[in-house]
Amino acid sequence: MSSLYFQQMSIQEQVIPLHLVTIGSNNQPYLNRPVGLPYHQIFLATEGKGIFRLFGVGDFELLPGEVIIIPAGTSHEYFPLSRRTWELGFVGFDGKLADTVLGQLNFQETKKMTIRPFSVIWKNIEQLWFIAKKNEEDAQWHASKYLYSLLLELKKLSEVNYGPENDSYSPNEHVQKVADFIRTHYAKPLRVASLSNMAGYSNHHFTRLFRKTYGLTPHQYLEKIRFERSKFLLEEEKNLLVSEVATRVGMEENYFIRLFKKKYGMTPGAYRAAYERDGS
Repeated sequence: MSSLYFQQMSIQEQVIPLHLVTIGSNNQPYLNRPVGLPYHQIFLATEGKGIFRLFGVGDFELLPGEVIIIPAGTSHEYFPLSRRTWELGFVGFDGKLADTVLGQLNFQETKKMTIRPFSVIWKNIEQLWFIAKKNEEDAQWHASKYLYSLLLELKKLSEVNYGPENDSYSPNEHVQKVADFIRTHYAKPLRVASLSNMAGYSNHHFTRLFRKTYGLTPHQYLEKIRFERSKFLLEEEKNLLVSEVATRVGMEENYFIRLFKKKYGMTPGAYRAAYERDGS
C-alpha cells in the first residue's frame, strides 16, 4: 500500500453514514498535527515502534499489533523511536454518523488498543484498500459498510490500554472548551481577550495554560487551524478560488496569500498545482 484519498462526496453520497477519506500504509516519518485533522483517524502498527504524543494528554507508544484511534481535531504529533522501520497502516473517515458511532463504541476519545487476532483487522483494511483503489461509482457505499465493520471488530477484539502516565492527567476543561470553540469558529474574528473571558482567566494566565496544554498560544493555534483547513480546501475542493478559500478560513485574501507563502514557501495557487501534479 501507499495512500489513497477520496474526492469530495457527491450530493447522493452525502447521506452515507460513514465516509472513507483516506487509507494506506507507509514507513512513518515524523509528523506534527498541532490542530489535528478535520476527520477521524485509525492507525495500526505492523512493524517497529513509535510514539503518538497528544498535546495536553500524554504519550502513547504504539507497537506491532496495537491500534490507536485519533478523533478529529485532536492536537498530536507522532514519530518513530529508532532508525528502524515503523510501519503504520491508517484509515481516515468522517460522515454524518461518525461521531455517533464513535460515541456508542466509547471511541469518542483517543484510545490505544491491543488487537488479537490482528489478522482479522488487517483483512478489513485490505478490503477497504481494494474498494478505494477501484474507486467505482458506488465505492463510498461499500466503504461505509466496511468502515462500520472495522469499528465493530476493533471494539470486539480490543484490550484497551492506558499508560500509567496518562491515568492521573486531567486537562483543564475550560481551556479545552475554548480550543473546541476555536476549532468550530475559526472562520470568525477571534480575539484572545474574548477567549480568555470564555475560559474565565486573565489574558496572561489563559495564554500560559493554553500553551501548556497545546504547545501553542491561542493565536498560533487559530492560525494553524486556518492554514491546515486552507490546505485541505485547496487539495479537495479544486473549483474554489483562492479568494474563496481565504474567506472560508476567516482571512483577507492578500494577507492569506502572503502568510501562506511565508509558511509553506509557495503561494496557495502554486501549492494546489504542486499537489495536483504530485497526485497525478
